[in-house]
Amino acid sequence: MDEIEFLHKLLDNRTIERDDLAHQLTTRSAQLDEILNSTSWRITKGVRQLSTTLRNDVAPRVVEELRQRPRLLPLVDRLRPGISERLAAPPTPPLHADAERLEIVNGPYLEWVQRFDTDIDEAAIRSYLATLKHQPIISVIMPTYNSPIVYLREAIESVRSQIYANWQLCIVDDGSITPEVHEVINEYVAADHRIVAHFRTHTGNIAAATNDGIAMAIGDYVAFLDHDDLLRPHSLAWVVATINEHPDAVVLYSDEDKLTWDGRRFSPYFKPDFDPLLLLAQNYMTHFFVARRSELWQIGGLRVGLDGAQDWDLALRITEVVREDQIRHIPAILYHWRMIEGSTAIRVQLKPEAMHAGTRAVEEALERRGIDARLELVLNESYHLVHFKPTGTPHVAIVIPTRNHGDLLEQCLRSLESTNYPDYEVIVINNESDEPEMLALLAQIASRQRHRVFDYPHPFNYAAMHNWAIAQIDADYICMLNNDTEVLNASWLTDMVGLAQQDNIAAVGALLWYPDHTVQHAGVVLGINGEAGHRYKLSEKTVIGHGGRILLAGRLSAVTGAAMLVSKAAFDEVGGFDEEFTVSLNDIDLCLQLTEAGYHIGYTPAAQLIHHESKSRGLDTEPTKKERYGTEVIRYWHKWAPRILNDPYHNPNASIDDVGCGAAWPPRGRVPWLEYFDGVELPTPRPARYFPLNPILLEPGGEIECKLQVPGGTINAIDRVTLWVLETEPYAIEAHHFSIGDTTTVAAVPSWLHLGPITIDIDRIDTSGSFKLRHDGTTPVLVEAVTLYGRPSLRVKVEQRYPTTAARSRHGEQTQMTVTKSSS
Repeated sequence: MDEIEFLHKLLDNRTIERDDLAHQLTTRSAQLDEILNSTSWRITKGVRQLSTTLRNDVAPRVVEELRQRPRLLPLVDRLRPGISERLAAPPTPPLHADAERLEIVNGPYLEWVQRFDTDIDEAAIRSYLATLKHQPIISVIMPTYNSPIVYLREAIESVRSQIYANWQLCIVDDGSITPEVHEVINEYVAADHRIVAHFRTHTGNIAAATNDGIAMAIGDYVAFLDHDDLLRPHSLAWVVATINEHPDAVVLYSDEDKLTWDGRRFSPYFKPDFDPLLLLAQNYMTHFFVARRSELWQIGGLRVGLDGAQDWDLALRITEVVREDQIRHIPAILYHWRMIEGSTAIRVQLKPEAMHAGTRAVEEALERRGIDARLELVLNESYHLVHFKPTGTPHVAIVIPTRNHGDLLEQCLRSLESTNYPDYEVIVINNESDEPEMLALLAQIASRQRHRVFDYPHPFNYAAMHNWAIAQIDADYICMLNNDTEVLNASWLTDMVGLAQQDNIAAVGALLWYPDHTVQHAGVVLGINGEAGHRYKLSEKTVIGHGGRILLAGRLSAVTGAAMLVSKAAFDEVGGFDEEFTVSLNDIDLCLQLTEAGYHIGYTPAAQLIHHESKSRGLDTEPTKKERYGTEVIRYWHKWAPRILNDPYHNPNASIDDVGCGAAWPPRGRVPWLEYFDGVELPTPRPARYFPLNPILLEPGGEIECKLQVPGGTINAIDRVTLWVLETEPYAIEAHHFSIGDTTTVAAVPSWLHLGPITIDIDRIDTSGSFKLRHDGTTPVLVEAVTLYGRPSLRVKVEQRYPTTAARSRHGEQTQMTVTKSSS
């Protein structure tokens, strides 16, 4: 759609809008006439006049008199207990009524903001921007309507304060009846040539006003800003930096947080990379949202008639016409969404018409895409849980491995009887069961309709056992199910199959609960606690997760094999499970193999089960299993380190230190224009993360040498060095010793698998030279990272040195890694 066609589209929208307004006016006039001519209206005229006088004249004077005479307050309390406290308190501006009623728990977030998201290095940003080849005009579209003046000024100033100066602000007033709004807009148009305005002669709706703004835009990219919200000073700089890194980008969106009426930041949303399933569930992309103008023309701009969800509808439609690699997530908070009276920033329910419009937008998106699905409103009817209806009835084989514990197996099988999916069979893999009761149960199971028993007479190896069994099964999908699970809802398998047929998904995971109704599994995050962890594990049932994502379907990097549906064709394509992962991490590895092959992994809370975790096999913390588990963790890192460091569905501002997914201390993201780290983590790939591309195996007596190259004219000092270390010997009991130079030594008593972090405090290191970290322990360790604390602005070359010729031949030549100046 070219510009002329786009303008014709706008004209069509104006015609629709005019007709809609005419109909509304006729309806409202008829309703008003009916009220004014009614008997009750005439009879109650005197009462209304008295009420108005009391409310607007008498009551304020009485309240003010009581505030000036506090001795009268106890007397008033006798008439109405508690009223004195309310009268004594200063009046709250009515604009903020809903905001004041909310209980805002923002202490930890404010600490995070103060530590990691307050200082903006304007000089560094300007220097960086000057080096960029592409400096497009960004047209910011701002519709206004009876805007609160103080907030309108702040919104406009947040654009004028942008460090990136090549912008245009298009303000479209949608028929405000407040004259001050026009005055403020005209004031800014006169003050800054980059600001243009259009005043609509009548009130239409936000979509029509926004389309007028798009028609005024001259920029290659168009950004959207509400009239009472704020951009960060570096918001457009981030956008332009991302466009230069990805010149073909069409859609960009960032993280966001909210503002209380008095300007306090709270409720951050650390978003995942593009997830079309999550976009059906919630409008997670809207703030800060930027799109290329040519594609906005192509889809006809915003649609009239979806007020309150016009931006959600826009995101749904524009992401349908571009490639996924043209949709870029900026993992930084670039937008403050203000919480004022009636705003959906407080509660979506405050605008029920917006909720209804959102549902309509998603329903129409599903219809456009030819997808048969049902939307279930969840979380106080704020979001959608999408139930995808399967196309046909593909055959599913439910595969359950077991060894003894007939009570668990029978419990699992009984729960499956409620399954309403029509075409499935159950295959039990018997791994050397020897209890008489269990053998009798297996014989009985084999005689049941749609049930089979496979005997696997070999030592337990989850991966090998499943590969062996699945090779014998003719099915469209394999549902791997632990014997210690119980199905909770009849439609569990229907929902999993329906999701597996969408979005090139090869595997689907479910929401699993512990018997006490705390969360066992709501998806997997790579890198949590150095391995892979279940999101929100042990959370209470009332916890909804960051952005409500426990209760919403979406993409993830991995899901647990305790209840995983996988496409048989995709499973065969990647060669099944890696049998080196005998017990643990085989499910994570399979998911990573599938995504490496171009598939996606899905999660749906529409399938819910109870999981009595590892009852028949035991936990990996048992001493006899530690050595095996340690080997599997090290293999996992060696095989997938780059992927573990960059989980696209877990924001770098979110923690990997615990399963609660709170804010990361510090964030792991790279800021393009910063040339130093507050804590430099070495050795590490670019961008800097907690862990290196390949952890360094440090033998007893081995050294890591850090050669420091200091930019000219800078003064730097290092005050502390932290080693992040993995123990390689499960039964090591002696302390490890690490030293810097000849004087500083620290001892660390190993815990199983994880040692670190180990911190060495030093007086100062002359950063014009180098220093060596020496390992004086008795067993090898894996060095995951070395963190330097102080005031460094360094380029660092890290070399691994081996203590003996034998060690060099065993591990190859010395490792060299270079970290260019960058920032987290």
